[in-house]
Amino acid sequence: MGKEEQLQVLKDLVAFNTVDANERDIADYLSQLLKKHGIENEIVDQFDNRSNLVAHIGSSSEKVLAFAGHEDTVHENNLADWTHDPFIPFVEDGKIYGRGVTDMKSGLAAQVIALIELKEEHAELSGQLRFLATISEELTQGGANFLSKRGDVDDVDAIVIGEPTGQRQNNQNHHSIVYAHKGALIYTVKSIGKAAHSSTPELGIDAIDNLINYRQEEKQYFAKQTSVDDILGKTIYTPDIFEGGKQVNSIPDFAYQKVMVRTIPQLNNNQIIADLQELIDSFNQKDGYNLELEINFSGYPVKSDADSSLVKATQDASDAILGTRLDLKALSMGTDASQFKARKEDADVIILGPGNDTAHQTDEYVDLESFYSFIRLYKQIAINYLK
Repeated sequence: MGKEEQLQVLKDLVAFNTVDANERDIADYLSQLLKKHGIENEIVDQFDNRSNLVAHIGSSSEKVLAFAGHEDTVHENNLADWTHDPFIPFVEDGKIYGRGVTDMKSGLAAQVIALIELKEEHAELSGQLRFLATISEELTQGGANFLSKRGDVDDVDAIVIGEPTGQRQNNQNHHSIVYAHKGALIYTVKSIGKAAHSSTPELGIDAIDNLINYRQEEKQYFAKQTSVDDILGKTIYTPDIFEGGKQVNSIPDFAYQKVMVRTIPQLNNNQIIADLQELIDSFNQKDGYNLELEINFSGYPVKSDADSSLVKATQDASDAILGTRLDLKALSMGTDASQFKARKEDADVIILGPGNDTAHQTDEYVDLESFYSFIRLYKQIAINYLK
């Protein structure tokens, strides 16, 4: 493909509004694009108008390398704050602007273009290059979970996830290879009380008071956790939402809090869930307490071998294509890698994509030079790994 056609693919993807919905539009578009270039693929429906996509070139009789990315985006927030409509891609001064362009439609486009160009160039690949496009990464990693349970990564040896890994420094985009990241646990604790008139509070049960008492014990539990991972650091606990009560003259009969925990292997998601349930059970033994724990999302920590053949293939490719050997890095962010590694623990995984740190921001953008160079980089990674 020429640069104009490559850019058009990216523009087309950005123009689809896939704010936690409508991924079928992208799956259909990519399916037709791949078929046009002789690449068979499968649209994998999951919910109404929400579809994943699986495609491949080469044979799985040898090694299998997967390129993976998500089709959804976060919300655009206040439209009035955007310089241009976030769903009408706008190009200016070597940058393309739009919601999801950096997280991660530029990565998705670069991966699918790399797949197409490798096919058309008859690249010699000793193995299979698979392409996985998923729904709902931003909120649930549900597409990756669905494809994993379907068996789409059971034979995969390595995965490159095209999430943004660039950092803006001195008007340039500096990239790293992310080979490890924390897990994520999101949960809700509900407190059920009993309503009463505020003039007779003794007749009610204050759900807010009960939740505050529990919350203090929960905070102490996390404060006592001293485990530190040599790469990922410590557990990060952030109780972000607390709500309760309906009006000022009634004792509140319901309150809840929502919490996000960035997890490490030494205090994994399942252990935290079990410990919290035990703490809640102990409170429910007390008079007047009725607490419930609801798990909203659980994605496990990811750690891959820093000396893996995938990392070497990638660093060699970056030497050749970018003129620099990319450093390794660990982050607190979460990706679909949590779901893929949970299914295929011995798969090597890295996160590497053309996007930058404008992800989730107003006037999100990606440098066009990063986008074009990552198409070449992805191709070289596949050639190096599947040689």
